[in-house]
Amino acid sequence: MAAAAGCARRPAPAAGYRFLTQAEVETLGAWVDTLIPPDEDPGARDAGVVRYIDLQLTRWFRRHQSEYREALAHIDRWARSRAGRGFAGLPLDAREEMLSLMEQGEADRAWFPDGGKAAFELVLAHAMQGFYGNPRHGGNRGYASWKMIGVPPMPVRGREHYEAERTFPEKT
Repeated sequence: MAAAAGCARRPAPAAGYRFLTQAEVETLGAWVDTLIPPDEDPGARDAGVVRYIDLQLTRWFRRHQSEYREALAHIDRWARSRAGRGFAGLPLDAREEMLSLMEQGEADRAWFPDGGKAAFELVLAHAMQGFYGNPRHGGNRGYASWKMIGVPPMPVRGREHYEAERTFPEKT
């Protein structure tokens, strides 16, 4: 009975995600796109960084699950207290201002006791990994960052071989 009650309190993941709720997906998407915005090249969200973080929160980043839940809820509430809407609904300059305050450890301490520095650094590190890392880990969709900086895409080990067999006719 206690196990069932514990499971009932966990929020359901968004469709297509393993850990993050729909609200968290939207907030994290705005956060990472503020850190790595789209221009003539894809930004973090388009490069699959949110999916990367979500996937890794069920694997290598499992120990950070509560930190993510807390940081995403707190930045959203902080945005609502400042501007009357969630973080994802703010214009880019307002999101940049909030993240800049967090980076400096000067965010509203009612929401972030350390001024937001730890949450900022955690999301920044994971966003960079998801944006610049090997696509086989769930981010860097379409080799977006590698193309942007001129690194030739390498085949994803274990997958490319099978794709090549379907693409090219067999030798006779």
